[in-house]
Amino acid sequence: MNKAKMLGKTMDIIKKYYKHSEKYPVLKHKTPETLKKEINLTITKNGTESDQLFSLLEKIALNSPKTNSKWFFNLLVGGEIMPAVMAEMLAAVLNNTMHTYKAAGIHILIEKEVLNYLLQKVGFKQGDGIFAPGWSLTNMIALVIARNEKIASIKKSWINGKKLVGYTSDQAHYSTEKFISVMGLWQQAIRTIPTDDKWKMDVKILEKYIVSDLKNGYIPFFVNATGWTTVLGAFDPLQKIAIIAKKYHLWMHVDAALGGGSLLSKKYKRLLKGIEQSDSVSRSLHKMMNIPLLAAVLLTKDKDVLQRNFNEDVDYLFQMDDKDLNPANKHIQCGRRNDALKVWTALKYLGDTGYEKRINNEFANAQYATQVIKKDKDLKLMLEPECINICFQVKGKSAEKICEKLDQEWRIKVSYGVWKWESFIRMVCVNADMTKKDIDNFFKQVKAIKI
Repeated sequence: MNKAKMLGKTMDIIKKYYKHSEKYPVLKHKTPETLKKEINLTITKNGTESDQLFSLLEKIALNSPKTNSKWFFNLLVGGEIMPAVMAEMLAAVLNNTMHTYKAAGIHILIEKEVLNYLLQKVGFKQGDGIFAPGWSLTNMIALVIARNEKIASIKKSWINGKKLVGYTSDQAHYSTEKFISVMGLWQQAIRTIPTDDKWKMDVKILEKYIVSDLKNGYIPFFVNATGWTTVLGAFDPLQKIAIIAKKYHLWMHVDAALGGGSLLSKKYKRLLKGIEQSDSVSRSLHKMMNIPLLAAVLLTKDKDVLQRNFNEDVDYLFQMDDKDLNPANKHIQCGRRNDALKVWTALKYLGDTGYEKRINNEFANAQYATQVIKKDKDLKLMLEPECINICFQVKGKSAEKICEKLDQEWRIKVSYGVWKWESFIRMVCVNADMTKKDIDNFFKQVKAIKI
């Protein structure tokens, strides 16, 4: 089969997937055992004939969870911007590795344009940034920079018994605690700060921890503030944390992977007030901005800090061009896929006005869902939402069983969480193309479950 025919077959599969998604917005539940029987996944010695291979690919596509569906409320990703989807496909065809201008050409300029746009939205006037394969890794890179900036000699002489400690809230993403040991520090080097009655980091307790650690010979170096916590959707008090970070010379990182999209809205950017006072910011553009997975970015206020911490002179790679055109000399990676093109395409297509409208619609859907819950005697709102995470219960019914049955009965994809020893359904209104009709259908399906 020649290349043109393969492209045609691929487009046929994509068209069938979209048609199938219209008819079946939620994937029919199948066990792993059933899928293995229906689709031959075994890799064989002699390979597979091309027609048979494309038949398998079609079956795989039609048996994949439909994150673009308006009935998908399960994760903090969803929806789609079609030109960005096309750009993602094009990036795979172009196959440019993003480590040097020589290898990537115009795509380095596109990446720089996207990063400058994002830096402007945060309020970093002279900053820098990098794309990374995932939200967690951006948090790890921020931790490494914070450690190195606290003790300049650490890259050469290692830790040498220095008792470094950082701080994060008990509602923050787990990646900060996960990566602390990767950096050569003990896991207890991250202090978990309790949250207040609104599930935001308690800044009074934060300062008490810092003072206590200083008295006991520890070296505070890092504080992780969260702009929209994963489950309950709280925004830490960034301005207050910034004051403490400055007072005790801590690197302040804002994990805005989830809530960073709010910066594109004049109405909701207030939720991240004070973010410009931080030293670094994580963004996951594949969440509120509905960019295809993955599109994670780390932004830094200091334009030289990435180069200072990750640059290595390698003559077989960096043979020409200015250092600003060779991103690998400011990254923990060398070869890297092109995630910037799809982001640039979405931004170019929608502009500020179009994106603001999409972000505002996500919040409007969440607010509408909140009102539906408040008016329904069978539903209970767990807490007043600050963002687009809606946490609620169906009175007298198990959240876990409801979510399980919704999936098994081919109705809705949604997850549950636990708070104060109570489980609840966590509805995420992240698909900007959803309407009130889609929200009404969600609650209709939830209430239809019999337990």
